[in-house]
Amino acid sequence: MLLPPELDFLNPFFVSPSTALRKVDWLLSDFDENTWKYSFGFKTPKAIDWDVMLNDGSSLIDPKNKDLLDGFKYFITSSTNPQAQSVTNSSGTRANELARALHIVDFILLNADRFQLAEYGLAGLGRDSLKLILSEIATSNDSAESVYGWSKRASLYCLNLALKTNPTDIKLALQKWHELAEITPDQIDNNTLDIPLEMIPHVRAALYLNDVYRYARGKGYVANSVTISQRIYRNTLKGRFEDKPVIDMLVVKHDDAFVREFLPIIVTTAKRERMGEANFNEYKKILYGLGNLHEVGLPAPSAADLVSAKSFILETDVAGRFRTLPSRIVFSAVRNAIEMHIKHGKMIIDGWCRIALHCKLKGISSSELTDRELHRVVGNDLRKFGVKGLGLSRRGVGTIYAERTKGPSAEYFQDLRANKGLLELIKVYVGGAQIVIGALMARRVGELKELHAAKCLDTNEQWLIFENRKSTYKLFGTRQIEARPIEPIAVQMIKSLIRLQKILKRLGYSNELKEVFCSPSIHGGLSLANVSSHSYNQNLDFFCDYFETETNEEGKRYYIRQHQLRRFFAMLFFYSSSFGGLETLQWMLGHTDVKHVWHYITESLDGATLKGAKTQYVAEALNSGDIQSFESLAALMKSRYGTEDFTIVDTDELEDYLSDLMEEGAISIEPEFFEDDEGQKFKIIAKVIGVAA
Repeated sequence: MLLPPELDFLNPFFVSPSTALRKVDWLLSDFDENTWKYSFGFKTPKAIDWDVMLNDGSSLIDPKNKDLLDGFKYFITSSTNPQAQSVTNSSGTRANELARALHIVDFILLNADRFQLAEYGLAGLGRDSLKLILSEIATSNDSAESVYGWSKRASLYCLNLALKTNPTDIKLALQKWHELAEITPDQIDNNTLDIPLEMIPHVRAALYLNDVYRYARGKGYVANSVTISQRIYRNTLKGRFEDKPVIDMLVVKHDDAFVREFLPIIVTTAKRERMGEANFNEYKKILYGLGNLHEVGLPAPSAADLVSAKSFILETDVAGRFRTLPSRIVFSAVRNAIEMHIKHGKMIIDGWCRIALHCKLKGISSSELTDRELHRVVGNDLRKFGVKGLGLSRRGVGTIYAERTKGPSAEYFQDLRANKGLLELIKVYVGGAQIVIGALMARRVGELKELHAAKCLDTNEQWLIFENRKSTYKLFGTRQIEARPIEPIAVQMIKSLIRLQKILKRLGYSNELKEVFCSPSIHGGLSLANVSSHSYNQNLDFFCDYFETETNEEGKRYYIRQHQLRRFFAMLFFYSSSFGGLETLQWMLGHTDVKHVWHYITESLDGATLKGAKTQYVAEALNSGDIQSFESLAALMKSRYGTEDFTIVDTDELEDYLSDLMEEGAISIEPEFFEDDEGQKFKIIAKVIGVAA
């Protein structure tokens, strides 16, 4: 149908599905090619190789399987919702939709015998088969287990490999690398392999002899999951190229594999086993898309069976709550970070820049820099502060660490707190900046990671500029740019990090400014590495070990994460009602009205984070002995604990119980505003609405 120019925007609605689904923007190859290249803005396009074997021994690309091949192709191209992709879906969301579709196809291919795929094609998938696909995928929130059966298939592969490998070679490997036979208690406790314990050293030796091991930072030597996947998932589209979880039992520890001083306190209340409801519903929606094949004239499950599968209800897990980070730990961390910035921040940054300039003028790399040279160049203040070398984790010419990388854990962290490594000090300082800005701005970690040195502050340096990661709706997949007021101390820390980048850029260590929280690689080098989840959390870990955040009775440490800091912003508001710090918050946010401050907080935080802040504040108040402020609630809780002395009850347990009461509608926790002689004030009120059954 030929439309006048002013109605050109309606053209997509008059294109037949068979034509529209052959050309989607992420597909870089021709629809009929046997190998697809695709990208959602990836640095390197990914591939889908359609040459996979079916249960009758034929290839999917054989002419006799053309309907099945085209059915899979149309199903995958339709999974990213092409009619809405430019309106509602970001590239990240569409990439997830494609991944789910590929998981479904891979599950069908892995179970081709069960479904008699080669004989009956996709039309042979009745309602029972469709529900089986959904129920199996929902067995775990980890697709490696639910779709690919990673633990079981890897166990079988490892056993077969050990049996095929020459026993003499295995014996020699165990003699040469004795760590192959060392199994820790934690590995026994966390074992997921169906392999007799006495066979594990032989399996490890076989993997080593067949070049399956690789070194992984912070873990040691691990079995390369992609190498194994390419051998055991040959007849899949996505599974053979996809990383799988590290199999802890196969990890061979290394002397410098530690990344933290202590084990971390788990940050969620429970590990989710089955798939969550939201994710399960997304898989149902994608699977229902098999119905699109009817529109292009290809065999597909019947409409009635697809409707039945779409209505399929299965018990799913609810997400575990994030474990509370006690307020005292956040207050202490923020104080330590600010004090470090004020007392030592400029000195640390200047020291790094002096080293960079020295290496540039001498034409040497950081690995050629001796400790004696460094000691002379960094300046008297850093020498007095304790700096002895560039880093504690590198090998270098003439350094005190020439014969090792990290050395024993106890010595390493003792040296860290003695300020002996300048590189580690930089990472502690960056971690402190992440703590302060993360706590005061209450943003998502992705938004903070993406803050860019060239454009994160406005010209007056009073507003933080960021991309809202939850604002793509009706924005053609792009994120909305937002500005939020920022406290001056946070601005100072950001400007300090920007200054470091500008000097390194001027010296030729980078071509452009990068993300604000860039930091050096722990393995050496003077340039700054791009921000990743690993580097962002590594900086926080260095900060926590340097300042020795609290440990629990099990000897595990609180290693701070951004999702824990988000509720701190609301906690500041709640605590200001008792210690009178509201004026600071009002000044920070540019609001003079208490209600306006509260409105800003509720606007900035999602419901779950805000609810967590409410329950944490009340739980901490009750645990500290303040029952007068919450008399009705205390009376309700007495029936559970048999006492009103909540100082003897663990704060986490109190918070979990309060969260349950809120979810059941038994209580509400809100600020109540009032006027007195001194002006507008508020008090946190816990209202008992009804006792849960």
